[in-house]
Amino acid sequence: SAGNCTYVEINNIKFLIDVGFSYKYIVEKLNDINVDVKDLNFVIITHSHSDHVMSLYTFYRAHIPIYIGAGAYKELSIKDKLVNVNFVDEIDNILGIKLVKIPISHDAMGFGYVFEHEDNSLVYIADTGVIYSKYFEKLIKKLTNKKAYLIESNHDVEMEMSGSKDQRTKIRNIGDEGHISNEDCANKYLTRFIGEETKLIVLIHISSHDNTYDLAYNTTKKIVNDNIKLIVAKEREETKLIEV
Repeated sequence: SAGNCTYVEINNIKFLIDVGFSYKYIVEKLNDINVDVKDLNFVIITHSHSDHVMSLYTFYRAHIPIYIGAGAYKELSIKDKLVNVNFVDEIDNILGIKLVKIPISHDAMGFGYVFEHEDNSLVYIADTGVIYSKYFEKLIKKLTNKKAYLIESNHDVEMEMSGSKDQRTKIRNIGDEGHISNEDCANKYLTRFIGEETKLIVLIHISSHDNTYDLAYNTTKKIVNDNIKLIVAKEREETKLIEV
């Protein structure tokens, strides 16, 4: 959770979800998987927190199209420098990839996303205390039986509440405007989402203080079968490129 950036390629369209590291670091990591930053078709942003937008302006200056929600844009400290971005609020397709927006319940405005093209589909949801309950039943169909899930498994509630953070931060983190816990990730959401088409789950945005990789992994492993590849994304460690 020190920084967030995910490379995705669907139907030869190459893009990044969030750019929460330095431009130099992201370019280096793209080079590791033989991707030139100049070949990116766009960057899409979930919300305005710095661990998701650190190098946004640099990518903008590199003439890579930026997609962002209008609410998240308004919360950016550098919004006045980004004079030509694409707002996702009224968009349901980017370069032939179907886009479904999932409102996040966080102390910053934004979206999770479902990307779909033919039989390929990927769900990306992080930085939300809940998958917004007001619309949950309507969203279930849009989130069910997708091929890949990148979903937050941020904290273990017991570790969070017994840790050294101040009480206000603890309550925020476990609340509706905070983050998804291991238990909720596995038993509240993934049990309802995964289906026969699901091949991959990547647990993301793991807290370095109030969780462990093993706890996150083992909590979700209990509810998935051996046909689904389960991975935990580790802080400042490049995850191997996975083809689904």
